Amino acid sequence: MRIIFKNLRTLWSIINAINASGELTDIIEAAGSRLSNLFDILAFSILLKKDLDLYVYCDESSNRLFVDGVVQNTIKTYSFITGERINPEKITKRLAMRRFESRWKGTSDGRLKSYISLPLINEGKVLGCASLNSDHTNAFDAQALQFFSLITYQMAASMKHSQVISSMKDMAIYDSLTNLYNRRHLDQVLEEEFRNATLSKQPLAIVMVDIDHFKPINDHYGHDEGDRALIHLASILKGSLRNYDIVSRFGGEEFLVILPKTMMKDAVVIAERIRRSVETTPLSVGDEKVYLTISLGVAAIPAILPDSKEEFIKCADTALYEAKDKGRNRVCFYVPTQHPIAKGVLSR
Repeated sequence: MRIIFKNLRTLWSIINAINASGELTDIIEAAGSRLSNLFDILAFSILLKKDLDLYVYCDESSNRLFVDGVVQNTIKTYSFITGERINPEKITKRLAMRRFESRWKGTSDGRLKSYISLPLINEGKVLGCASLNSDHTNAFDAQALQFFSLITYQMAASMKHSQVISSMKDMAIYDSLTNLYNRRHLDQVLEEEFRNATLSKQPLAIVMVDIDHFKPINDHYGHDEGDRALIHLASILKGSLRNYDIVSRFGGEEFLVILPKTMMKDAVVIAERIRRSVETTPLSVGDEKVYLTISLGVAAIPAILPDSKEEFIKCADTALYEAKDKGRNRVCFYVPTQHPIAKGVLSR
């Protein structure tokens, strides 16, 4: 009886740790680092459906033969539970070695001998599967199955909650159509980049981008195709930038690119590269191929020294409208003079 109460207390502590974890990796860590306190296991494994991430928590005494057996069996069990065939090469394996508490006093040949695998299900949807793995036979009894069922139920519920919170965070910073940063998040990022550039006297450039003749596209092809044009441009923008550059949807058919530590001449080169990529990459509309063009306005510190991020944006916007006035499908850049507005033009 004393052992049963001890196991119940351990079970309760594991469930509490899982329930208190907010992030997905924390939920998995809460389980992976504690399950050996309740079960006589050599490994805990979990394969998630969303990104096909396979987490394996192994005792540090585990050999390669055992670990490979756990990986193969977890994938096989996942396919059986979900009815999906998956390519093992598409699975991301994450191995963590731990020192597990062992109750088994016999000898072992280091092979996978026993396992319990259960689906992670929440609201009728399979999120993945989790397994307890042992290197000896008959390692698990009916009580182990009951306890592990409670744990996987709590893991699935916590994972679903984590996904909801993550989705809400994404909605707060991403544009739902283009999956770029939205205007609200842009304001926060640009404020920080502008402050850093000002304090550290580092260069910073921004590029305002606008689709030429976007209204006729909407009127002629319909708003659905207009949305596809925005997605098309967003994809080109992301593919044309460095990994530390930032691109966002500014509003309507306008986008804004932040180029940290970038001088004016380099920003203009990047802007021109984007322009050429857009005009040469067709958008398929039914059987028709449509070629979009864009106009771009560039502003950069220290070529100008604006007092605020709003003034910085206004300079790029002014250069953009100069590009529109000059005939569209071109890059213009803002340069300071004695006059409040002065532009440089990069002709094609």
